[in-house]
Amino acid sequence: MKKSRLLITMLVMLIAASGHAQDSFREAVKEYMAVTAQEALNNYWNRMDSVLKADNTFLFESGDVDLNQLTERYFKEGVMDYMTDFMCAKMKELGVTEAGLREYMSLMSTPEGQAYKEHLAQWVEAIKRDTTVLNGLDNFDSHKIMAGEYPDPIQVKAGIDPGYVEKYNKVLGGNMAKYMQGLFDQYFNFFTMMFGGMSDEMKDAMSDEMKDMQKRFDGMKNWMTANIPTIALNNAYGIFTEDDLDFHAKTQNLEIHKLMGLLPMNPSDMMSIGQGVMKNYIEWMEDHGAVVKEDMKDFLQDFQLFNRK
Repeated sequence: MKKSRLLITMLVMLIAASGHAQDSFREAVKEYMAVTAQEALNNYWNRMDSVLKADNTFLFESGDVDLNQLTERYFKEGVMDYMTDFMCAKMKELGVTEAGLREYMSLMSTPEGQAYKEHLAQWVEAIKRDTTVLNGLDNFDSHKIMAGEYPDPIQVKAGIDPGYVEKYNKVLGGNMAKYMQGLFDQYFNFFTMMFGGMSDEMKDAMSDEMKDMQKRFDGMKNWMTANIPTIALNNAYGIFTEDDLDFHAKTQNLEIHKLMGLLPMNPSDMMSIGQGVMKNYIEWMEDHGAVVKEDMKDFLQDFQLFNRK
């Protein structure tokens, strides 16, 4: 009898310890996201908040709840829970542990880590500005692209220290190029999904206008893919310092480096996240008093965004 009680007690303790470990890991993931991506997430959520507020009257019945207030609450509370769960699953899949997360966050909290984070954000923004300008009609004249004419390849800027170039290539190498390409690919996700999912028969049946659009898209993407490594280097110089390169080198042997496996996200991954957030939003709104309109339920079910009776 005593042995049975002892076994039950031990089992309860093990279950409790397991639950604490999972909660602890989840909190570490939340802290990691706050350190590395909170500003970017906030910007995205703010854009989504505005879009969904405009659609609320189409999705939900006008009842006793304030739909706009609920939407604001969701993007302050609910969506972070959803993304934390998503990242927990991805990190476990990649073999990232709580200890690995906390080691990285400790390193990022140092003055060197703070400077690295600030300069990395500035560098990424500079690349976005550069590629946005290059996407302008002055540089990507549609008629020239249809004829197979593209801007000259980007050259390394004059005045960049050759020693910096050597160190940049040694430290960042293919991983940063892959990361930057992942960021850039997001500009093309819509067209990749639209054209990439088409059968040969569908492509043959496309209108001439659509075929021209695909040709222009392919030309732009191929040109940018070939030139983005140089664009990244040109923008790094003067922003991403040699001290930042040294700091980045320190992170290469950390467990957190496994997260590079998350990038680049393909269109299917991006669609899956977007669909998951939308489904989570609708369910969260219902749990907090909103009611999905009857005539919207079949439509939402067709897109696997609603599966409640």
